[in-house]
Amino acid sequence: MKEFLIDNQGYITKLVELIAALTGTVYVRKNKNSVTKIFVLYLWITFVTETIAMYTYLLQNNYDYQWFINIKNSGFCYNRWLYNIYSFIAIGLIGLFYSNLMSTKLFRGIIQVFFIVFCIFAFFFFTLTDAFFSRSLPYVFVFETVIVCIYVILYFIELMKSEEMLNFKKLPSFYISIALMLWHLCATPLFIFDSYFLAINTKFVEFRYLFLLIINIFTYLCISFGFWYSLKKSKR
Repeated sequence: MKEFLIDNQGYITKLVELIAALTGTVYVRKNKNSVTKIFVLYLWITFVTETIAMYTYLLQNNYDYQWFINIKNSGFCYNRWLYNIYSFIAIGLIGLFYSNLMSTKLFRGIIQVFFIVFCIFAFFFFTLTDAFFSRSLPYVFVFETVIVCIYVILYFIELMKSEEMLNFKKLPSFYISIALMLWHLCATPLFIFDSYFLAINTKFVEFRYLFLLIINIFTYLCISFGFWYSLKKSKR
């Protein structure tokens, strides 16, 4: 069982990502004015990015095509550039999602400031270095975790001050916030210790694969449940 999960963790993750995106799409179609459509767009971009990123597996082959050889010998031989673009888009969409949930101008301003600071830091780092194709931003997972946790905390403060607190179980944003915060708090330590992600450290490699798979399954199924449960309650 463990071997099956490790060998297929990428496919299983994409499956739960797809389930969350499809469930969110159904919810948005039933609630056309819902701000949740921003987050559903984020889910689809995540799924598409993860799928496109699998092109690196094809590059492990040796095809005798000039275009194939050119790609293998270029910066596109790794998918780091794709995730650098995705990181920027993801933080932007999540920030836009939470900003639209806020009625307090101060909270909306805080979200905008954090996103602007992230963009400035990313712009100067990739402009002044040649790291765009080879590595991500330094401590990017820590930055993203701090930013997302601040977004979620502001949302919970806003929720507690509003009348929606009485019906928080019907809000998909409530389940989304719990899932996002738990994912970042659980996954970030794994990426901090990426230097131990070596073939020789078999136990850590297995633990990382399994643990990341578990929190991915929990996160996307929690989001899917939030969409389904909110839609079910809205019909009553």
